[in-house]
Amino acid sequence: MRLIKIYTGILLWLFAGNLLADQKIPFELPRSEVISIPDRKNDRVYEIHIQLPAKYQEDKKYPVVYMTDSPYTFPIVTGAARYPVNNERMRDVMFVGISWQTGYSPAASRRRDYTPTVDALWANDPAAEADKHLEFIRNEVIPYIDTRFSTEITNRTYVGNSLGGLFGFYILLNNPYLFKNYVIGSPSVWWGEKHILAAEAKTKLPADLAVNIFIAVGADEIPGRDSPKNDMVGQAREMFDRLKARDLKNSKFEMRVIEHANHATAFPVTSAQGLWWLFNNDTGDKRGVANPAP
Repeated sequence: MRLIKIYTGILLWLFAGNLLADQKIPFELPRSEVISIPDRKNDRVYEIHIQLPAKYQEDKKYPVVYMTDSPYTFPIVTGAARYPVNNERMRDVMFVGISWQTGYSPAASRRRDYTPTVDALWANDPAAEADKHLEFIRNEVIPYIDTRFSTEITNRTYVGNSLGGLFGFYILLNNPYLFKNYVIGSPSVWWGEKHILAAEAKTKLPADLAVNIFIAVGADEIPGRDSPKNDMVGQAREMFDRLKARDLKNSKFEMRVIEHANHATAFPVTSAQGLWWLFNNDTGDKRGVANPAP
């Protein structure tokens, strides 16, 4: 009788295991949700990914980290923060990922939304609508987040990689008070014959601007290695040097070249080190503290 009970238990366990396998339960990031926000002005819809802080409380204000290319960046960035936050070595923040236009090619969506001008390589594709996408983020996404959640409205962070990094520079030059912090990975400074460098030279930023800018790029993102035509290391450094040379006494700048990394592998390190530089509790630095409203 005892053997029958044991065999029956094993069969039930195997049967339950098969049921669970058949159900294919999806993995979900903790404290996360997915919503859709329309870009009503341009008749588009974007999926938005949201993760609340680990100890979220309505009576407490939280910094918000926004990122583009969310299906790629969101799991990397939130994962990079999880260990140091859980060990109270980094400030707990809220994450918001902005995906590509729903029902549209991801590659085409990002080329169109993140670029301030056209590029000869994609002359026949939609481009140069960074102004429209910035307006969508400023007028639709951010107000939704600030209305629904308890946020530090003067302590927003932007995270962008590649064309998303280019878009980060565009935001800084065109709406400098929208974000306090920037984590820029492997920026496509080359786009449009280095249009962003020309735009930087023509743009006057407010003298009282207090921003924190972290730029990182893979050491192999140079001609002869991972980048056939463009010296992405040199171009990122040129943009960094220009911004740092400005008379922005309240701003801080950091650039890192990631050894043994290329364009495909640099971003996870960029996001981990960038978040740590901004929000770690070890140094006692005030980078992760909100600015007074301008």
